[in-house]
Amino acid sequence: MVTPNTDKHAWWIKDSYSREEIDQLVQWGLDHFWTQNHQMADLVAPGGYNIMARGEGCYVYDIEGNRYIDAMAGLFLKNIGHGHPEVAAAVAEQMTTLAYSNSGAYSSIPGVLLSRKLAELAPGDMTRSFFCGGGSEAVEIALKMARQYQYISGRPQKTKVISRRGQYHGSTRGAMSVGSAGRRSPGLFEAMTPPGNIQVDPPFCYRCPWGYKDRDSGNCCMQSPRSLENIIKGEGADSVAAFIATPIPSGAQIPAEEYWPEVREICDRHDVVLIADEIICGFGRLGSWFGMQRFGVQADIMTVAKALTGGELPIGGVVASKRVADAFDNAEGANSAFQHGVTYGGHPAVMTAALKNLEILERDNLVQNSYDMGNYLYERAMSVLQENHPSVGFVGGGMGLLMSIEMVKNRRTKETYPGGPQGEYAKTFTEKLRNSGLATRAGDSIVLSPPLTITKEIVDDIIDILDKSMGEMEREFPVDDA
Repeated sequence: MVTPNTDKHAWWIKDSYSREEIDQLVQWGLDHFWTQNHQMADLVAPGGYNIMARGEGCYVYDIEGNRYIDAMAGLFLKNIGHGHPEVAAAVAEQMTTLAYSNSGAYSSIPGVLLSRKLAELAPGDMTRSFFCGGGSEAVEIALKMARQYQYISGRPQKTKVISRRGQYHGSTRGAMSVGSAGRRSPGLFEAMTPPGNIQVDPPFCYRCPWGYKDRDSGNCCMQSPRSLENIIKGEGADSVAAFIATPIPSGAQIPAEEYWPEVREICDRHDVVLIADEIICGFGRLGSWFGMQRFGVQADIMTVAKALTGGELPIGGVVASKRVADAFDNAEGANSAFQHGVTYGGHPAVMTAALKNLEILERDNLVQNSYDMGNYLYERAMSVLQENHPSVGFVGGGMGLLMSIEMVKNRRTKETYPGGPQGEYAKTFTEKLRNSGLATRAGDSIVLSPPLTITKEIVDDIIDILDKSMGEMEREFPVDDA
């Protein structure tokens, strides 16, 4: 049993833990805490079960006191970094004033203020927000909103949704139907995913779906919107409700400048709702408040989550354009009100965390820092990693602090190491990085999305760790130069 710290209400928080306490917590975790996306065989292996105890700035510390650079900002959300007492203080004040109000009947002061702030920050006339508990839920709500919008606009037959192949939009039923989560294991989840959703190839020039070799040309990227329009016409424009996509997924699939403007024109031409999944890209990740702003395009609906509260409390949301909101406001009849309810939507404490988080992002100029440090990270990755390591196939980045480094066994053929995320290469690489003080994913690709508070010195530390670890991996898992 963990010996209580009687000086704290959260009695389990201590400066250090005994070996007996650590071993007991690890065993309880293995017995009772279901770790996401991990096999038990990996967790019970020596050093396989990790418990994080605290965070500070760009660093997290495990229960044994080891420090790691949080190179993924948790899960793309600790944009303001770890350890902000002012957020906790504001949340505590709100919780001791009003901790909950009936989300089906009332708003709250912080909820109104947050929705107003989002209207100020969001592109164009995206002025109406619907709050929920997480990203997958936000995607579900966006899909329902798009379909009901078509229905009340006199187009009830427009029910199909088009998404981009290989992209992740969440792990709930509707989100799986438009993303990759429901398609990774044939036969496992198909029966759960609703029909009527179609996928189009994305603008991924490094692994061009159309076979173009020159990834610097716009040919590859611009095949994607042409394919989108072909699908809309083939299915019948009168049957397609929406197109959903992430502005830049994981830093790798950076499209040509004209890609998103052309997609916008196609959606307008065929009365298709454009849904931008901003769950990762939003709130400064790409060096702009929202990812679509990098391309000068406004969606009809966008999903938000993660960095909206900086991970301080769970949140999700959907922000709709004035055109979409007006359609609901002016509709009449039984189906005029948006048909969705969320018990914890607009929770006053969560709204408070989001307000303070946005305040810190603005006050500390972190969106600009993301832009500047993103450029520096990209320059360092190209000059050190791409230049010196034959296992680096492609560095996707240069637009804010979101990067994906493609690892290959053969740079010419782009062959990856076998095994995928559960393979020996991925596990060895991830463990090697962690032992060197870098917390991130490694395998077919290395994802980097550090807190927006990052400095040049910490960027240099990340590159140094990757440089050293890649050299070791190339000796243990030789590249094929043929």
